[in-house]
Amino acid sequence: MNSAKIRRAGRLPAWQRIPTHLIFTVCALSGLLFFLRHDLRVEIPGAETHSYLVMHGVSAAFALLAIGAILPGHLRVAWIARRNRISGLVMLAVMALLMLSGLMLYYGSEELRDATVLTHWIVGGIVMAAFPLHLMLGRRDAMPDVARAVAHDMTKPSVVPEPEPAPLPASARSPATMP
Repeated sequence: MNSAKIRRAGRLPAWQRIPTHLIFTVCALSGLLFFLRHDLRVEIPGAETHSYLVMHGVSAAFALLAIGAILPGHLRVAWIARRNRISGLVMLAVMALLMLSGLMLYYGSEELRDATVLTHWIVGGIVMAAFPLHLMLGRRDAMPDVARAVAHDMTKPSVVPEPEPAPLPASARSPATMP
């Protein structure tokens, strides 16, 4: 396998990446808007609280489909290429917790509901930070070595050495400095 293919290992094709990111964004934003309106009682103009919950539920169902669609290729190929393993495992774990807590919200016992809601909110907040981090780490890993070195050097403060002063002509030297 050539180096370009190795660097791109695990990257989703655009036809799959764009809808997946869109679905995850709609799911995250609708969940956040529901949380703000329902639990924090923030007045947000627009749709009713229930509409955000419906949008969140529908987009979560599509997010499950998207996760199922990318797991066989994306996860397996990136794992074999040893790319983004830690953030990938974190994403897998938090997505599994979100799925489980989402199911528990509908089908779990009433005694565990408050703990389940809290878990879903916390893990949802973690996902909203972890997913962009996973994307950034994956893009960083996909950079060619030269581009990564240039990008890394751009983050360091540049120190330009001062040039050596030119020697003074003999006529400009003081008698004390003459040999």
